[in-house]
Amino acid sequence: MNPADLQKHIAWLQHEDIRAFLACDDVPSPWFPAYRYMKSANQNISWYSALVPLASIPKLLKRTGDWDLRLGDGGPAIWSGYADGKQKSTYVSLGTENGVEPLVLHRAFHGMRGGFLELTQEFRLYNNLYPEPAKKRFLLIDDNGDESEAARFGEDFFEIRTDLVLNFCAIKQMALGIYVDSFRYSNGTLAELGLEDTRNHYDGARHGCYLAVIPEDPVFKNEFETSGSIHGKKYVLPGSMPEEKDRSTEEYQEFIIDTDAAGKPIRHTCNPEKLFDTFGKNPAAAHELTPVFFRAEVLAKYYADPTKFSVEDGYLRCRGLWGLHMDNDHIDCVVVFLCDLGRDLSAAERNYWLSFNIPPDGRKISETAYRRGFLAEFTDPQKPDLVFKHEYNYFNRTFYESSAWHFFLPLHDDDEHFLTTLRLLWKDSQAEFDSQLIALTKLLVDSLNEKAIAKGLTTLEKDDKGITKLEKFFKERGAAGYEPHIKFLRVLQDLRSKSAAHRKGSSYEDLIADLQMADEGQQKVFAALLVAGSEFIRFLKALLTPKETD
Repeated sequence: MNPADLQKHIAWLQHEDIRAFLACDDVPSPWFPAYRYMKSANQNISWYSALVPLASIPKLLKRTGDWDLRLGDGGPAIWSGYADGKQKSTYVSLGTENGVEPLVLHRAFHGMRGGFLELTQEFRLYNNLYPEPAKKRFLLIDDNGDESEAARFGEDFFEIRTDLVLNFCAIKQMALGIYVDSFRYSNGTLAELGLEDTRNHYDGARHGCYLAVIPEDPVFKNEFETSGSIHGKKYVLPGSMPEEKDRSTEEYQEFIIDTDAAGKPIRHTCNPEKLFDTFGKNPAAAHELTPVFFRAEVLAKYYADPTKFSVEDGYLRCRGLWGLHMDNDHIDCVVVFLCDLGRDLSAAERNYWLSFNIPPDGRKISETAYRRGFLAEFTDPQKPDLVFKHEYNYFNRTFYESSAWHFFLPLHDDDEHFLTTLRLLWKDSQAEFDSQLIALTKLLVDSLNEKAIAKGLTTLEKDDKGITKLEKFFKERGAAGYEPHIKFLRVLQDLRSKSAAHRKGSSYEDLIADLQMADEGQQKVFAALLVAGSEFIRFLKALLTPKETD
């Protein structure tokens, strides 16, 4: 071994790296090893951690090389001792009699069952972490509904996001205790390494360790000649107590609300405190109900993740986290009042909306939004996709209530997105057209309750399929005016079969030509299909549900 490598080896054996770590306030980041055990051919090392009361640190430092609690300690227990000559027992729900609390508990069951690591309940509850045991992790869901890993674990490690650990220490005003036991081994003897038998304590203001570099005991017939070991700990003081989130320091973006005579955009902050309100408390250039316009594609992000977001008639919802009133009863845009942008969206979410912001250019809020918001009238939407969803849901509910069976079979959980993400196309796009066409066909054709519809029919033949069964259902009931709707369903099915579900060929081109859709573009074609779908649902409602009364 050359001199340089020898010096590195000696420094490693003497644990200079760990001694330096214990002597400073550094905390591993971005992941903190709340527990870790590593073993290699020439090293065994264990890390552990705890939360420590500030007042206990001087007393605990007197036990230089001892951890304040051992792996497996810290669960609920009764602590017994003597006070004033009398035995006294105290129940402690978490931690030790000195108030030291673990972040991670090692659960053991005396060999009867396998042990495992467990994140303490208080930390989980305070951060509202979602457990995913199959993936061996915990998830943090932020105010925007975004998920991120907060903790992850395996058989020999448990690590937590450092920022969450330090914030928790600040909340509880407790120090972060970090403990280490390490053993390193060398094939060289002390003499060959130029070392002497060493057994020293090293103490600092908030750290302490016991270091030993000694020859290995030949009784154990160890393959190594020398071992270096360190047993130590340090305490990292908490930051100041975090304050409740104050939105007064939040960054509020400026949105385009109009244009001047030269066509230059006029922008105004969405900070609710800087908007003119109905009581005149904040005179400003913009009113709190100033409409702000966005390209319709702003909703693409939300339609794309229906498990997290719900795009509804007049409302955008992120589960139980946040919601935004909006006017989405327009073909080409979405409108939100300026105050709602600042009050209901986070700064990060507003940045996303800002990229879709457009000038009004003569646009106004929809008639639907005006009647609902300013006249307090119950008003149905006018946009074809919103109208279809409204009619479809209303018919399904009222028909089942009156007939006790489902005309359209309820969607499986994995298929609900076909309804929730159904929408107009934002542009002429074959890919968008195909995906939305599949959804519409799934709702109107594939979901027909064929078994119930066919029940009692006398004219059924062996090979009759869903639409044919429906046609005979209408005929045997003596229904009038059903023919256009049956034709629409067959066109819808043909389009799905020849456009979305299979490779396109001459039959698809012929169908488009027959429907006189060749020059219309996918946007107009799909809008027409939605309108026809709504007319079909209205026909069913008039035929099969009780007449509405005032």
